[in-house]
Amino acid sequence: MVTDGHLPYPFGREITGYEVKDLDATIGKAKGAGANVLTTRFDGKDRSSVIVEFPGGYVAELHAAAHR
Repeated sequence: MVTDGHLPYPFGREITGYEVKDLDATIGKAKGAGANVLTTRFDGKDRSSVIVEFPGGYVAELHAAAHR
């Protein structure tokens, strides 16, 4: 894929991430507070993550370590 050097929205906008113990519960609380989940959940080898946009436009990654 050829790009202009920038990742497509919303990737590249987030500047920080937050590790949480229970990703599903945190996503539920964030949605209840008006946040929008911008990406589908990614389940990798060592963690699961999503990118969310909070009210006011703040975009961040939420991730949780995979259960071992």
